[in-house]
Amino acid sequence: MFRWDRQSERVGELITVTELSAEDRRAYLELLLRGASPAVACQQLNLDLFTVVEAVADDDDFRMEVDAVYDALSQNVAARLYQEAMKGSVTAMTNWLKHRPPPEWSSTVVERLSVSSWDLMSDEELLAHARLEKIEIPVELERGDDTPGGESASESVS
Repeated sequence: MFRWDRQSERVGELITVTELSAEDRRAYLELLLRGASPAVACQQLNLDLFTVVEAVADDDDFRMEVDAVYDALSQNVAARLYQEAMKGSVTAMTNWLKHRPPPEWSSTVVERLSVSSWDLMSDEELLAHARLEKIEIPVELERGDDTPGGESASESVS
């Protein structure tokens, strides 16, 4: 991998680098925290982007630091979204509540998604229940001659 040598007297001279220095890593993270893209941060530090990408891939500690920076930046956006929601922006309110619903809403979602006892019954059990309740059952369902896709039932209906 290569990076631009900041100490070199000849501007643009490339030197071979296998890993980033602690100073380069810290400076890179600081630029990311200020909102710089990885490419811009590398350009400002005269680092090769591929060297940084390799360092992130190979070094678990550095990858966790980069992830922590992006988590902090995401929190900035979430805070701004909340501020806009509190100012009355319906779009911001919708986005906020979609991703951070109040705790009491989670039980409503669980109730809607829960499986009822009807969902667990076989076709025969459902038909038996319908007969007990004296619910009129279509003839094609009573005969039981429908196929898994319902083709014969729909043929006899049409």
